[in-house]
Amino acid sequence: MIVTSFRGRKVALFGLGGSGLATAEALAVGGAVVTAWDDNPDSVAEAARRGIGTADLHSVDWPSFAAFVLSPGVPLTHPKPHWTVDLAHAAGVEIIGDVELFVRERRALAPDCPFIAITGTNGKSTTTAL
Repeated sequence: MIVTSFRGRKVALFGLGGSGLATAEALAVGGAVVTAWDDNPDSVAEAARRGIGTADLHSVDWPSFAAFVLSPGVPLTHPKPHWTVDLAHAAGVEIIGDVELFVRERRALAPDCPFIAITGTNGKSTTTAL
């Protein structure tokens, strides 16, 4: 899905594993100005290779972001918030996840269209194949 709800606006993203990288690409293709980061230098290099803007989120202008996308698996609250969460909160930047992006985009494009979501750690592909 191409996410257009942030077209022309700056979005920070932390976590460039599979889901985070796909989310960054969906935002960028939809016209958002994405600044992404990960603790893994190889993940940052892969994002840059794919044309995603990267910068160490320790040293960015947080109040300039319309939103902060936190990848699944990066702690929002427990056992303690990730350092990016603290910076986003301090700047008053909304924190959302990839599923929230999907829900917002779906609501804007097809508010009356039902959908089924399959989530979890194990069994998504098997369940979908059934």
